[in-house]
Amino acid sequence: MNKEEYIKLKEDLVEAVKNKDNKKIEEIKTILNITKEQEMYFEKGLTGYPSVDKLWLKYYKEGAEDLANNIPINKTLWDVIEEKLLEYYDVPALEYFGKIFSKQEFIDSCYLWARTFRAMGVEENEIVPIYGPVVPDICAMVFGLNMIGASAYFLKLAISKEALEEETRDSKIAVVYDGMWKNVREEFSKDKFKKVIVASVTADMPSPKKEIVSFLNKMQSKKDKSQIPNEKKYIWIDKAREISEYYTGKVKVPFIENRPVLITSSSGTTINGVVKGTVATNESVISQILSGTYSEIPYFVGDRVLNHFPFTASTSLNSLYLLPLYNGLTVVIDPRVSEKDFYNQIINLKPNIALTTGSAWESFFNRVKKEMESGKKFDFSYAKGWTVGGEGTDCNKFENWNQIMKQAGATSSLFSGYGLSETFSAVSVENSKHKYKFTKPIMSVGLPQAGMIVGVFDKNGNELTYNQRGELYVKTNAHMKEYYKKPELTKTTLIDDWIHTGDLAEIDDEGSLYIWGRINDGIDLPSGEKLRLFDIANKIKEYDVIDDAMVLPMLTNEENTLVVHIVWNKNVEENNKALYLNNINSSLKSYLPNGIKIIGYAFHEGMLPYSSTTLKKDKNKLSKQTDGYFCLEDQKLIPIKFESKNGKYEIIYENIDENVKKLIKK
Repeated sequence: MNKEEYIKLKEDLVEAVKNKDNKKIEEIKTILNITKEQEMYFEKGLTGYPSVDKLWLKYYKEGAEDLANNIPINKTLWDVIEEKLLEYYDVPALEYFGKIFSKQEFIDSCYLWARTFRAMGVEENEIVPIYGPVVPDICAMVFGLNMIGASAYFLKLAISKEALEEETRDSKIAVVYDGMWKNVREEFSKDKFKKVIVASVTADMPSPKKEIVSFLNKMQSKKDKSQIPNEKKYIWIDKAREISEYYTGKVKVPFIENRPVLITSSSGTTINGVVKGTVATNESVISQILSGTYSEIPYFVGDRVLNHFPFTASTSLNSLYLLPLYNGLTVVIDPRVSEKDFYNQIINLKPNIALTTGSAWESFFNRVKKEMESGKKFDFSYAKGWTVGGEGTDCNKFENWNQIMKQAGATSSLFSGYGLSETFSAVSVENSKHKYKFTKPIMSVGLPQAGMIVGVFDKNGNELTYNQRGELYVKTNAHMKEYYKKPELTKTTLIDDWIHTGDLAEIDDEGSLYIWGRINDGIDLPSGEKLRLFDIANKIKEYDVIDDAMVLPMLTNEENTLVVHIVWNKNVEENNKALYLNNINSSLKSYLPNGIKIIGYAFHEGMLPYSSTTLKKDKNKLSKQTDGYFCLEDQKLIPIKFESKNGKYEIIYENIDENVKKLIKK
């Protein structure tokens, strides 16, 4: 059966179920091999296909999907945003280290940068790479480039030398943050770049903070020997603004259908080091904005949203910048990204809306709880839309964090969401009308937004029914146009207008979406099935004594050997760990298929380590850990480490005599 026939049969099933045409239903059931689990939904007037039934729409206002898909004709992103800036004229556009930018000041800045880029010779359809964090001028550049028909490409900050050369091959104007010049110095110094605009985190800072930070940056650049050359090619931000005076013509170009407008390259869009810059068009960006707006995300006029991620992440660019501007919020910019900085941003800036990864929230709430226990008082009454995104978290942590928020006076609980660079940000988010039931080992990432069609499919491309696991496909007007200059890679992800996410997911019969992990995160078994490493971790986390766990492969002379990284519940006493671990280990032996063996356990204090750049659990770091492990012998923890030999790891037993070693090996 080809895809067209398959789609037609699903459409016919809708009509048959609606009309209660049992004869037709039976015919289609046979052809589609519909299961008993799916058939039980027919009596409810449903087909059992989530992408067809779209159960999530019942939680939104009537017509939300049509409104989300009603993309304005012949309007650019700037056209749409400018209208909204004027509509909410009295609400500040940006706030940056205490400095307020009114709507008029921001609009003027956007036009200034459009003229500057025109004066520099930037042409329609040109790509301008931008490397660095978010500052007010970068915010305005987004729209300045859009006005003149060009695109901003927010380069991945951890980009390799080879990828940087390839991704900027066709560019002649670039923007770089002065504090990160050393990372791109070799490439941006090449003759192909005619001009390089040097942005600074201090440009719009108020005094005396500006002078202090400028001095520290200057000292650091001298230490690193990374000072930017004093040549005409390199134009500092204040001088670049003056260039706008040399262009007096029109800046806005006519709308062109399907024209690229933004390119992002967040950590989630890389495979084996390959940067997959996702290209968004005017239409797809506007569609994502409308999708969020009509999905009743709690963005209220006059509220404040924290933006502390670089625009390399589509979430930062859309959910924390464009969507707030469209809905009349003030974007509070603080480009510092660390646990300490995030804590201070939440406590001192008091944002109504904040979004970060599960690991960053975990670190934040661990600190808040500790300080609460020591007597410190917190007031989170301003929280309206604090959201857990990225890698997410588990049910227990999520509930515990909500308890902490409630104790601190918050009237709104946390939200959970999920998004993709390929859809230019959010796919789903929790809705206040639909609360979690916590009935699965993992928590929901909310309801698909209006305008999003989602389905779970098996490896043959057949859609599965509710509460079944398969690969998540997403269809939306907000999807990317392509991966930048990677047509073959695009073909493997964007197929028949469906984004193949690579995520293992399921959808329950209320429309909630669950993300288990990556499809390829596991071990291929002789049976043809795949053993999911996150399933093993979830099995371990069923024990109350375990706060968190991660399972990773460890390549040894034996096949399919695994190690487990554990965070104990803080109430677990040291002398009981061996007993608890013995129970867990025994349970896993009966759970794991033959040939799969756990050879070591590593313990971590407080929480699993996370990356300072992605703010997600650092699998890369943990996969390279070779010491600090234990194995079990006679309910005793025996310290071990791993030593690399001929590309594989060998277990080294530490601080025990040879007789015990022989006994363990036996």
